[in-house]
Amino acid sequence: MLTIFGGIGLFLLGMTMLTNGLKEIAGDALKRWLNTFTKGRISAVISGAIMTMLVQSSTATTLLTIGFVSAGLLTFIQSIGVIIGANIGSTSTGWIISLIGFKISLQTMALPIIGIGVFMSLIAPHEVKKFGNVIAGFGLLFLGIDMLQQGMGSAQDLIAFDSIPADSFISIFLLIVIGVVMTVIMQASSAAMAATLTALFAGAIDFEQAAYLVIGQNIGTTATALFASIGASVSAKRTALTHLMFNVLTAVIVTIIFPYFVQATKWFTELISGHFDQTIGLAIFHTLFSLLGALIFIPLMRPFANFLMKLVPERENALTRDLDDSLAEMPSAAIEVSFKTMRDIMVELTNAQQLLMNMKKVTVEFEKTMLEIEEALEITRKFLDKILVTSKRERQKLISILHTLDHLHRLIKVLREPQKVEALSLQEKLMQEWQEMLSTINQRLNEDEKLLDISLILEETSQQVARERRNKRIQYFERSVANETQLDLAVSKVDALLWIDRLIYHYWRATARMAEFQSINEE
Repeated sequence: MLTIFGGIGLFLLGMTMLTNGLKEIAGDALKRWLNTFTKGRISAVISGAIMTMLVQSSTATTLLTIGFVSAGLLTFIQSIGVIIGANIGSTSTGWIISLIGFKISLQTMALPIIGIGVFMSLIAPHEVKKFGNVIAGFGLLFLGIDMLQQGMGSAQDLIAFDSIPADSFISIFLLIVIGVVMTVIMQASSAAMAATLTALFAGAIDFEQAAYLVIGQNIGTTATALFASIGASVSAKRTALTHLMFNVLTAVIVTIIFPYFVQATKWFTELISGHFDQTIGLAIFHTLFSLLGALIFIPLMRPFANFLMKLVPERENALTRDLDDSLAEMPSAAIEVSFKTMRDIMVELTNAQQLLMNMKKVTVEFEKTMLEIEEALEITRKFLDKILVTSKRERQKLISILHTLDHLHRLIKVLREPQKVEALSLQEKLMQEWQEMLSTINQRLNEDEKLLDISLILEETSQQVARERRNKRIQYFERSVANETQLDLAVSKVDALLWIDRLIYHYWRATARMAEFQSINEE
């Protein structure tokens, strides 16, 4: 029993190291690739499958997909295709174990691989160290399987599988529940699949029992996403429900047609290997399970997406709906989401200013919007604090966002000052010009145009206002000395000019930093 637990622990440790290393090596490349090849339903499914095979984690693919949906780089319908593909890609672990894991001496192979990987991660140059983690993780994964093989001889002592043959409704239900529990406890469907394959290879369970365990494990693998979605963003909740409904409905269908499904599995296994190899057969069963679900769900993506959007509506404060703490583990996705949030906040700030200028007074709606924006900025700040960047490019992008956040905070402070109402009357012409400028900016922001053009317009406006502020400041005080105007009025007009100058300056700098982010993204 202790050997089995140790084997599962080594497998999970190896899988974690392998997944984290692969994400670090190919994070940005995978992000760009996924964004490019998810335009259609089938391409989205294929992209999700290939990405999961590469990083060996459907959870990593799911988190990246949530980030892309949140950042507006993927539609929710496209994300459903990627999730379906991730389920297909997750079956690759079973293939690796069944084709390699039981055919050679794993301990003989695993130990030197672990040694090479560990030495690489300790003494190799920085750029090579991450490859060492991947190699060491791969070795630990197979060492864990070797320990599982050694311990599975006593598996009957843990659960009396002889007493629950797969020949009655209650037994079938129990086997599926055991599969669910295995995955929930291990927090990884790949580890549960490895344990099931090893038990099957050791003769502790028969093929039908193993197949029902796999059905349960496919349901159990949704638990991680479901737990992570509690209190998370709307995108995370919808994605978790997509995963759950896909796996549960497919499990129900496969359970109903189980005898025919097993026959099809045996036929494919004999076709591939020439005889019925049970471990390869289980890998084929798992793959056919996911393929069947894909064939059912792909034609129904749009109505399915509409149903989920009604089931999980948007939050009241839409500005922070996409900031999900679980995304902090995927820096590239988290940074993209933060940028989109900054852009949404900028749009709301523009709307608030236009409302203030139209009404020429502070209204309840204006105050409500400002409070929502302040809350959104604070939530965003806490979210950004959790992101740990690993590459120079991500660091530069995160710095651009932090500068944007700083200027937006300062912009809020300016809009909270009393001069905001006085400026409407004391500098009426200038404020009318700014209002026209805001209409143009808002239109371009909503049309998702490049921010560099907006930034250049704002830079010119800011410099023009700064010159006007310096010139008029001198004029107002000269007129006051000449008794052409009251000193109090001159001071008020200067204060209004200073307020407008700071308002436009921070608006320009926030937009310039966002344009900087986009330019880094395009490199």
